[in-house]
Amino acid sequence: MSPEPLERRLGAIGTPGSHLEAFPGCLGTLPLAVLDGNVEDLLEGFLAPGTVTTRHHADECLARAEGWLFGSIPLDETHGLTQGTETAYRQLFARLHGENTPHLWRVWHYIPAINAIDTTTGLERYRLFNQGRANAFEWAKQGPARSAPAACALGSPSGTTGRVIYLAADTPAERIENPRQVSAWDYPERYGPKSPLFARAALARGKRHDWLFISGTASIVGHETRHHGDVATQTQETIANLEAVLREANGKRRQGERPFAWDAAGLLRIYLRHPEHLSLVREQIDDLLDRRASRVYLQADICREDLLVEIEATLRQPRHGAEASRDTWPEL
Repeated sequence: MSPEPLERRLGAIGTPGSHLEAFPGCLGTLPLAVLDGNVEDLLEGFLAPGTVTTRHHADECLARAEGWLFGSIPLDETHGLTQGTETAYRQLFARLHGENTPHLWRVWHYIPAINAIDTTTGLERYRLFNQGRANAFEWAKQGPARSAPAACALGSPSGTTGRVIYLAADTPAERIENPRQVSAWDYPERYGPKSPLFARAALARGKRHDWLFISGTASIVGHETRHHGDVATQTQETIANLEAVLREANGKRRQGERPFAWDAAGLLRIYLRHPEHLSLVREQIDDLLDRRASRVYLQADICREDLLVEIEATLRQPRHGAEASRDTWPEL
């Protein structure tokens, strides 16, 4: 297959070691160590149906094509993580409004030292992040049950810059929840002053593909962590949650539409708190999930200190009856 025109490449997720030629869109860089997997698979690219234009300002990148927006915003912690998160999200909402792409489909967050305790407030940094995000949603008058996107929040090493990476469109995605779990925005106060604001998945219908963005998923049932200290069983519980979300999403498919599956068009990113768990987790995933989906393993802290593994996925099905195929740059 010949390479797609560079001018249509809207955005991509990769690592500093990813092989990516210059292109006019935005590259959302994951500040994480790769434990296993083809680095090329980390390039989760999105191809727009039209020409892409890009703006850069103060380490922000904004790429747009008609109907689509992909961006990357740094978290400026000069005045603390809560303020930095709220400022980044207000900026994000302003971009969505200004570019006439008001619907967030997917957001990726990478937060330095996510489980560390802030010495000023005595709160875990993930909880401070949730405060800032919730403040911005309230400012933008965005109710979570209607507008919360698929999302993840992973911990990067201390000394890295936090980042908010996002994909948005002019058409809404359908929020998918997991019947095995409490919706994140309804978590009890024991998890922090403000609840996390994300959907378990988002089902989005593009021009060329239908997309299922499955949020960062872990060993949580109801709202509680399960299988403390047991990475193998946490992985099994995580996969049970992934399968539950997949069933819910496929229940929303219209007559004649192919169901989403862990097929050759799918991409899994698996985040491990401890690198030494790689072999055991990889064995569990290979046994329990279809091996056709691309998968890469990265080291990252998880949003709860008692969670050892988190998995996120992007699944897609072509419109108009075509067969799903592996492609680094599928068209939205």
